Amino acid sequence: MHESGMIRRLLEVANAEADRRGALLAGIDVRLGVLAGGSEEHLREHFEIELARLGMGPIELRIRTEPDYPGGVEITSVELTERS
Repeated sequence: MHESGMIRRLLEVANAEADRRGALLAGIDVRLGVLAGGSEEHLREHFEIELARLGMGPIELRIRTEPDYPGGVEITSVELTERS
């Protein structure tokens, strides 16, 4: 399924940044453009499914819908916490 693959990739990129900084991923901010191919609710549903499938703890997904943005789904920032 396209959405699952896209969400997996978002999580891979965000986790790689957290690892690079020696931190844990706590949240992801994304921009949802005209080419996203789905609604905010649809994206959020697949995000929760992938978190559960991957055995990841709670990670907040913050979505900003921008119908004038000519792209799809783009990470705009990540929220990190210190490793314990």
